[in-house]
Amino acid sequence: MMGSSILYVLVCILSIFLHQINGQQMQLIAGHVLYRHGDRTPVTTFPLDPVKEKDWPNGYGQLTMAGIEQQHRLGGYLRNRYGSLLSPNYTTSEIVIRSTDVDRTLMSAQSNIVGLYPVFNKTDDKVPIQPIPIHTVSINLDFLLGQNDCPRYDQLEEEVNESDDVKKMNQYYESFFKNLQEWTGLTNITVYNAWDVADTIFVEHIYNKAPAWANDAVRQNLSDVNDHAFHFLFANNDTQRIRGGPSIQDIWLNMNNSIHKKSFKKVKVYSAHDTTVSAVLAFLGINYPHQPQYASALFIDLYQRNTSYFVKVEYLNVTDSNISYPYILNGCPAIECPFDTFTSIYKNRFPATADVECVKKMPPMPDDDNGKLLIIIIIVLVGLIIITFLMFLCMHLRKSDRDPPLLGINRSSQIT
Repeated sequence: MMGSSILYVLVCILSIFLHQINGQQMQLIAGHVLYRHGDRTPVTTFPLDPVKEKDWPNGYGQLTMAGIEQQHRLGGYLRNRYGSLLSPNYTTSEIVIRSTDVDRTLMSAQSNIVGLYPVFNKTDDKVPIQPIPIHTVSINLDFLLGQNDCPRYDQLEEEVNESDDVKKMNQYYESFFKNLQEWTGLTNITVYNAWDVADTIFVEHIYNKAPAWANDAVRQNLSDVNDHAFHFLFANNDTQRIRGGPSIQDIWLNMNNSIHKKSFKKVKVYSAHDTTVSAVLAFLGINYPHQPQYASALFIDLYQRNTSYFVKVEYLNVTDSNISYPYILNGCPAIECPFDTFTSIYKNRFPATADVECVKKMPPMPDDDNGKLLIIIIIVLVGLIIITFLMFLCMHLRKSDRDPPLLGINRSSQIT
């Protein structure tokens, strides 16, 4: 682990050194940021939790004042980062903000915008902010940000839940999950429903409302389970493509348009969830066990040097620091990945449309002895039905072949 860290630092230093040798500055062309909403109240609770929805401002799943402040700070960070691309005042041709259709992400986008566009020249004291549009679609249709109704994804999630890795984790935490069931009043706790408890306890601890049993050791176990659940969920190529692929595809299209001087936005902002950020990270190959923190942000930016274009990916996973960490993507020679290389790595993994990707797949026919016996029985039954039908048809034809009786007529006298 230490060796890989040292190697990573050396690569970064070498990359900077080569830039100085070349004497060429990289020019930022287009910026893209995908962030998680800010601090919020719990999304749900458990039966034995004394803290109920009425005990939280505005109820479950709502942005808090801390979350508003986090996103306001992130907006200020974006102003510094993308100041060379954005005018001081909102210009519709420069930027677009997209959010999921959820209160906390919409409010996060609003809070972020206030930090991104502080009002420098107020002409009317009655309007202290600069109104800026936030675009969204119905949550059940939001394929772009990984929230739509998708039977195929649900099927994949169940397959992951039944995987050997997850079963091993369930066995490892079996005694802990039993205790958790007694403390919470829930039943059948596994890796994939323990994260609801983990999230609730995490928020309650921040606000000094956690139950007595949620000590340091319990919270650490919950955090570990939560982190691994995020990792396993998006370790599958299909889940990465369905939930992470649409966002990267949308970003790639904007970068490609900017290179070819077509209609594009200098900055695209996506206000979403931890699952969205995790899925996109996994699609890019940055899939380590962790849950993205509140207001964490992923930057995917396009740079130009002379006639060449490069993609740079950075991740800001803390809410109280302005330090983002660059990543060398798998298959890229350096932190600044040539756009053509980036395209060759990811374009063939872009998803089709939602109506294609989200169709639930039929399970394959069983290949065990019982499955083979079932197939033989079905074939025999179909064969018997066909034989019976043919016999009935033959009998009917023979019957219709007979001459009808001639009442009172001598058959020999008929003219033929």
